[in-house]
Amino acid sequence: MNQELLYEFIPLLDKNKWTKKDLATKSGINYSDIIRIFNNKKMLSFHCLEAITQAFGLPVGSFYDKYIQLCFNQNGYLDKRRSMAYIYKCALYGFQKELNYMINLILEENSKTIRIKNYHILFLVAEKFFLEGNEKEALPLYELFIELMPDNSSEEKAISYYRKFYIIRLTEEGQATLVHLLEYISYMPMEFQELTYLWITATYYTLKQWDKVFHYAKQLEKIAQNEEHYGRALMYQCFALTRLGESLNEVMTLIDQYEIINEYYSDIAIGNRFVALIDFGELNYVDEYRSWLRNRTDQFVGIPRILETYVKLGRLEDASDIIYHYENEMTKLKLSSQLNKQHLYLDYCYAFSLYKCESKEYTDGLNELINVAESVKNLGIFEKFKQCLIAIWKYRNYMTPELEQRYIKLLSVIDH
Repeated sequence: MNQELLYEFIPLLDKNKWTKKDLATKSGINYSDIIRIFNNKKMLSFHCLEAITQAFGLPVGSFYDKYIQLCFNQNGYLDKRRSMAYIYKCALYGFQKELNYMINLILEENSKTIRIKNYHILFLVAEKFFLEGNEKEALPLYELFIELMPDNSSEEKAISYYRKFYIIRLTEEGQATLVHLLEYISYMPMEFQELTYLWITATYYTLKQWDKVFHYAKQLEKIAQNEEHYGRALMYQCFALTRLGESLNEVMTLIDQYEIINEYYSDIAIGNRFVALIDFGELNYVDEYRSWLRNRTDQFVGIPRILETYVKLGRLEDASDIIYHYENEMTKLKLSSQLNKQHLYLDYCYAFSLYKCESKEYTDGLNELINVAESVKNLGIFEKFKQCLIAIWKYRNYMTPELEQRYIKLLSVIDH
């Protein structure tokens, strides 16, 4: 243990009138280890630092600035375990000053070989954050690793591009990252190549850019070893072909292919056949689709389509029943932080606005249509944006002056 920390701990022992044995008891650290740490016979691990901090009743990070020296071994090289724990906690709790100082020390390493090993520690911390679901904390570390790592054929650099794309894929930066990502796919392990094509496809599916959905789904199909990914590739192709004007027969053939993959795909194929039939204009299959969905935990996925179909068929009482029956489910979608559920909620709002208009509640319906149009435009979902504009035009004679101004503003956005 360095002298700075020793000078911090001893007064605290005196203040609390504790012996080293008391500290061992309070911290949960073995007494013999406490003695060895205080006698500089044992290195103070980061875990022990946290335990001692907590035992003294001090805030997390009270001694982080004093611990940096212990992240290095006697030869002056980073100790992997201690430095990983230190960088992780600094990033997690927002100790940016200490984190930046540590990064500067890493950059000052003269040996290129050692420096690259140190970069690898940053990558491992980023991976730990990502796998725990802490994407916000992981992103700057991935970006730093990408910037610093000189070896462009490095698996870790390629994986970092994938992780970065995954985190920001639906932001304005996502497209720029995708360009770099595609350059690095060949350097990835096959598992990550599959994941990359899967999430590129899923991203374009979310944005409803069907030509790109089909292209990347075909790429995924070619390389997929994971049966789940193979099934997804075929499903995404089905959704894309429907929107790209291909035949119902082509879509049904693909459904037949993924139906035999496993039990999950066998079940989902039933519902997706109904979806395909409805999307190709066979609207009367809506009741069978609704029956299939009824006892499923993911039934919320089909509600927007069912509601819109009932409206198209003029079955407004059935549409009203759907709205009443699934009110709580749709509220959950509205409040969800998951992007796919937020988009489903916008689809529901679009269908609901059509219901309002067909029920002659034109002001409410048009107001909702314009709200959806503004939202999907901001999200870059231009297919749904165009659908909204077409629907608004259909009911344009019922606009209030205020709604007309909002509509004109939407059109001016297109002109620009």
